[in-house]
Amino acid sequence: MVLNIIFLSLSLIVGFSFVLLLLTSGEFQELITPLDKKKFMMPEIYGVGFKVAKILKLEYKGREARQTRDNIVILYGERYADYYLRVLYAQKISIVYFVFAVICALSALAEGTDKLLLFGLGVVVCGVLYYYFTTLPASQVKKRSERFLNEFPNAVSTIALLVNSGMILREAWREVSLSDDTELYIEMRKVNEEIDNGTSEIDALYNFANRCVTPEIKKFTSFIVQGLEKGSKDLANALSNQTREMWELKKQNTLRQGELASSKLMIPLMVMFVGILIMIMGPIMTNLGL
Repeated sequence: MVLNIIFLSLSLIVGFSFVLLLLTSGEFQELITPLDKKKFMMPEIYGVGFKVAKILKLEYKGREARQTRDNIVILYGERYADYYLRVLYAQKISIVYFVFAVICALSALAEGTDKLLLFGLGVVVCGVLYYYFTTLPASQVKKRSERFLNEFPNAVSTIALLVNSGMILREAWREVSLSDDTELYIEMRKVNEEIDNGTSEIDALYNFANRCVTPEIKKFTSFIVQGLEKGSKDLANALSNQTREMWELKKQNTLRQGELASSKLMIPLMVMFVGILIMIMGPIMTNLGL
């Protein structure tokens, strides 16, 4: 009886507070409206996170916030870093709060000791969700770098071919950057925009390397800059050498991803094996009276 009262009270308090925060979060609607629903899950409830952050007076200055902001700069650029930092914190708070409210309601409806079990599992789920959204920007940066590494050898090969045929690097880069619309080529087009706006070719290439983060692309950029400083002949040779290196790196990366995918397949196989083992051993243990 006491347990029922505790969980019913907790469910009402958490649920009511969530609804109240959501209804009074209209002031943050202009921060939520621009969000892409394909990238941000359940943005309709982010007002709760913004409201909680305001009440708690979050300053976004801790170590976790700084690391998150560094990753946001890579993903969205310095200009929008502070905005997306607030959005990611609101996302994390809102979704964890919502899930906790649902768990409290389900725990109140459960019977007997199932309440404690369900509530305990719910707390674990909330912890996992909090960790997932905390590490999400870093994970997105890593996946982005892998995509860049897979695409970049094709771009380098084409640039090398055009430069060796007599085209200057700036024009070759522009030509290749306009040949596709993936993230890598969009970043390459930003180099064109910076050069058109007065940035030196070398500085624009360094900015490109910093945005991509991938060590291999940074190394490539350093070689290209050295080639530009030494002359067109050295640049052509540098591009040819880098083309071979980039294809070798792509080959190694593909093999590594294949091995990782194979290891992940072992998890469902082990789960199936355990399930089959339980199905076989269950009746046998029952017949033996164990």
